[in-house]
Amino acid sequence: MPYHGINSHLEPFLPYIEKATFATLNDAWNLPRSLSRPISIDTVKSWLASCDRHHGDHCNRGQTPVAPDQQPTFLIDVHRSCLVAATPGAAYATLSYVWGQARGSPGFSLTSDTHDVLREEGSLDQVDLPRTIRDAMAFVAALGLSYLWVDRLCIMQDNEEHKHGQIKAMGSIYSHSSFTIIAAQSHDAFGPLSSRPLRTSSPSGWSVLRSLGRSLTAWSRVTAPKRTAPPTDTAIHWQSPQTDRDVMAIMSADLLRTIWYSRGWTFQEFLFSKRKIIFHNNTINWECHCTSAHEQRISLPKEICMRPPVHVSRLGMDLDTWPNFHRFARLAALLTPRIFTFPEDVLDAFAGASTALARVYAGGLVTGIPEMVFDAALIWQPYHPMERRKAVLHPEEAVLPSWSWVSWRGNVHSESWQSGHDYLITRQTGSGVAAGEVRPRWSTFSTVQWQHSATLTSTRYPIQPQAPEWRRRYESDEDTLPVGWQKHVDSDARRFYTHHDISDHQFWYPIPIGIGNGRASRSRYLHCKTRHAKLQAQPKPHRGFANGCVFVALQDADGEVVGALRLNSSDRDERPTDSWDFIELSSGSVELRHSGKDLLDHHFADVFDEWILPGWKSQNEPVYEFYNVMNIGWTAPGVATRLAVGRVEKHAWERFAVEEIEISIG
Repeated sequence: MPYHGINSHLEPFLPYIEKATFATLNDAWNLPRSLSRPISIDTVKSWLASCDRHHGDHCNRGQTPVAPDQQPTFLIDVHRSCLVAATPGAAYATLSYVWGQARGSPGFSLTSDTHDVLREEGSLDQVDLPRTIRDAMAFVAALGLSYLWVDRLCIMQDNEEHKHGQIKAMGSIYSHSSFTIIAAQSHDAFGPLSSRPLRTSSPSGWSVLRSLGRSLTAWSRVTAPKRTAPPTDTAIHWQSPQTDRDVMAIMSADLLRTIWYSRGWTFQEFLFSKRKIIFHNNTINWECHCTSAHEQRISLPKEICMRPPVHVSRLGMDLDTWPNFHRFARLAALLTPRIFTFPEDVLDAFAGASTALARVYAGGLVTGIPEMVFDAALIWQPYHPMERRKAVLHPEEAVLPSWSWVSWRGNVHSESWQSGHDYLITRQTGSGVAAGEVRPRWSTFSTVQWQHSATLTSTRYPIQPQAPEWRRRYESDEDTLPVGWQKHVDSDARRFYTHHDISDHQFWYPIPIGIGNGRASRSRYLHCKTRHAKLQAQPKPHRGFANGCVFVALQDADGEVVGALRLNSSDRDERPTDSWDFIELSSGSVELRHSGKDLLDHHFADVFDEWILPGWKSQNEPVYEFYNVMNIGWTAPGVATRLAVGRVEKHAWERFAVEEIEISIG
């Protein structure tokens, strides 16, 4: 069941919820009354001190060695009000905010022309700084820290080499900062951090704030920022909060609706920041690796964090250090709705996460798709109709291939990736009769040898998905187990495996761990030799069982239904009955188990659109076997683009697809 309207499978990457305690609220908690009060600097200082004292290496990465090319070049000295060269080991804060209409919008920034001026003490007092940045400087100074990193002022905006290097380092820059200020109150950089003033416990402290010249004591009332449409599964129905977790669920739902949360660049800034002080809807909240808190919780819980510190210390973000594709799918689903002023920036905004994930997945990533589970990851589906991202500035240089999920904006159906983690044993949740039972398996098998390249004529590199090979090797019990793995047999005589570093999961077969190569390549083209066929689609689309797209039934020459194709559309108008082009991507199988029962109760019912078709002939089989196919459109001889992905029943495809073609997909 959703918690406050937010599905539990999304919680690991949503703000606040997973880290909130169930502590009962005391009588002092009153949101309307608290919004009329100034924000307490002492509360924020207490959060920072509590985290330092109780969370140790889980949250404090200040002593972790950082490669020179992963460090900030410049920092803002908030006391001297100027730009300084960053010193290795210096403690600094980072700012995550919304630029505005464009990265070139009005407001002072660092360029080759302004560099010398900004190095002069007091220079930032004399220039037209966006309000959010000026307020952040004062906030950092009030907390007793000397330095702040802001992309606008710490990245040379007209030096492409410096800009590209610092963009690549942004994951490290945010993960090694003392804390990140999340400025989600306003919908651009020219609004304040909050409509509420700041206060400290002593009159002298209050005077210090006034003397900074940042007008924090006179923050004016601003109109609440426009809300964006919330991501799927985040609708919230109000009920009176009883615990801290209730409050943080409300705060999370509100933050998800801000302009800040909808923007593309803030995705990895939030992901990599180990400690966050978050301004939104006139509240100020805390989140670190271990816990989250609202401002009525002056001290953070002393409980030991259950997440091992390696989750942060190795990757720089709160993510498993083994290939958990289940969580990868959720992470991707939270990026795809994000908006970019320049859509071609999407891979840059995902670069930090890609680099970290490439250290985990054997073979690295190919334009956002893990090579280890490439076949399963290639069959992603839209949950609602998605919009293709189109380059604005330099289309000829953009890497936005039709076959990768990163090239599309909207809601990707993360459940369509479930065969990519078929190595995980998952169980039914809830309190029904089936609760605790092992869920049926859905697997994808390699049938095509893929290659990828940057251009049509550049070097082609083979893609070698290792998960299918490990599945074949260990399910047949042929091989000696890798180090760290142990085999078990359950009460039904089924083999399963555990790993000594992954105590909370069981596996159907071992997977490669600790052999990621760190390569996150950016390729425009896939190449392969594969089977090709033309199929007819029934003219009238069907509405999906549990998604916002329509699908068409695929049929043979006799009119018999042999598969289904989910369209990137919600339009139910009739389609042409001409033959459509399809290529084979991979094969697959899914356990049906409950022969003769309603398949709409099946765990994968919202993915397999064909199961709602009347008279679907495989419904009484114990296993549904099929081929994953891509409907393609030709853009040049031998070069195609993805239109949609679907399935064709195994025997039908083998009957139709007798021709092999060599093809490139861009």
